[in-house]
Amino acid sequence: MSTAKLCMLLCWAIIIHSPYVLAGESDEYTLKAAFLYNFAAYTTWPDSHIDTFNLCIYGSDPFGSDLDFLLKKKKINERTITIRRTSNIDHLDQCQLVFISNSATNHLTKIIGALEDKPVLTVADSPGANQLGVALNMAIREDKVTFIANLNRARKAGLSLSAQLLRFATEVHQ
Repeated sequence: MSTAKLCMLLCWAIIIHSPYVLAGESDEYTLKAAFLYNFAAYTTWPDSHIDTFNLCIYGSDPFGSDLDFLLKKKKINERTITIRRTSNIDHLDQCQLVFISNSATNHLTKIIGALEDKPVLTVADSPGANQLGVALNMAIREDKVTFIANLNRARKAGLSLSAQLLRFATEVHQ
């Protein structure tokens, strides 16, 4: 295992098992922002020749400046991360990762339909979103951030979720 992969695995272990990751109201989305970065880092996309990694927030932004601060100067597979906030469903196919906020869950079926068969990792934090087609759905359990993985959805999008990522999922649906 390479040093970079070992470092990322250790970061995951710290994030998941640290007593400091208890999700209080004020830091819940700071932790979820860290999860978004790790979701992207442990996902493989089809070959692409673009220089940026577009991480999009669809709907109202629950992260505020935390996401910008956390991802400042970070890269995904040597690609600079650009954070886009949008409420235009037609722009989502330009994203590599889309976080669908709670304010947009009433449009979830339409969003998933618009991204069908496109290499976009869909992430939410709404109960039952994984059953409606979101690839990764975060939740709070016992005051910790957890997530459910929908492998079928990720595969339909042409994405591969690494075994290191799936180890930390509370459920994996095939």
